Amino acid sequence: MLAAITSTKVSTESLKWVLEPSSATEANTFYIHTNDGAFVIVQMAYSTMSWSPSIQVSAAFHGKDGSKKRHTATISGSSFKPSDDRLSVKCENMAVTFLPEKKGYKVTLNAQPALIIDVEFQAVDDFIQVHDGKLPFKNADISAGYVSAQFIPKARVTGSIFVDGKLHDAAGSGIFVKAVQSKPQNVARWTFANVQNATDSLTLYQFDMPDGYGFDFKQCSQGILVLDNKTIAVTLDNSATLLNKTYDNFSGYQIPSQVRYAWSGKTSDGEAVKIQMEVTLKRLIDKIDLLSELPFLIRKFIQALITAPFVYQWVEDVTATVTVGSTTRTISGRLFHENAFLNPLPE
Repeated sequence: MLAAITSTKVSTESLKWVLEPSSATEANTFYIHTNDGAFVIVQMAYSTMSWSPSIQVSAAFHGKDGSKKRHTATISGSSFKPSDDRLSVKCENMAVTFLPEKKGYKVTLNAQPALIIDVEFQAVDDFIQVHDGKLPFKNADISAGYVSAQFIPKARVTGSIFVDGKLHDAAGSGIFVKAVQSKPQNVARWTFANVQNATDSLTLYQFDMPDGYGFDFKQCSQGILVLDNKTIAVTLDNSATLLNKTYDNFSGYQIPSQVRYAWSGKTSDGEAVKIQMEVTLKRLIDKIDLLSELPFLIRKFIQALITAPFVYQWVEDVTATVTVGSTTRTISGRLFHENAFLNPLPE
């Protein structure tokens, strides 16, 4: 799993919607930290986890004052209208439009009166992926499933958001993730963390596999470091260790109250990179029973494959210690930390 990274370049072909015919989920997800302290998620997901394709449109606005507004809708797959080049898509009240000249996207969602979003994401540097972006669970058997991921690790965000008719400036920083999960039921737990400030970004994208299935690895972790608006390093020797866990009756999972993060790798120039960050999780912004948000037939189909999928999300003010070569600095910013629990892991 720690093989040298041969490429981080992303072709236009890699950004196209894949639209796997069965047993997969695919999503474009946009995460925004606004300059006025709000946190926003907007996602369009395409799923073939049931008898016919379905679309999930989701958005959440978390105000600095603790206010929250969420919108979730499951839509028939027939309303999913990709462009001819499969780089853009429309679906009833949401559209994601690829902007090649800006290395980004325009995202609109009209769930009025509760939530109206109109934003642009522009990469401050470029898209990133590890190798060709695709990681099979078993190299010898692609039918066992895979994960594919492309990122804009740091984006400049502009636009507007209306929450119950009130205008909010969307200007700020963000990260975009394009992900395909084939046989997502074969992953036990996801950990996603991203720190943003005006000029820097730090990302960890990690998933853990269950025992007993003969997968090629137990854990995969990809990291991306952006300093002064330049992607400095992409790393594979990383970890997010969940600490001080307690049982939550809501989900039946052990939920952390602290996380210890570590990144290790090299810059494109060969300098060593070491990053350390430890965070106490205090501001839980959401915990979501994913099955409860799906229609009955889809819910029953997924329930037969996944024990109980739950998502927990936090936003925290953090500081990380970053060493590149012989130079050490600290970066401070706002962290979004998410755990998705799909199947139990040994404690």
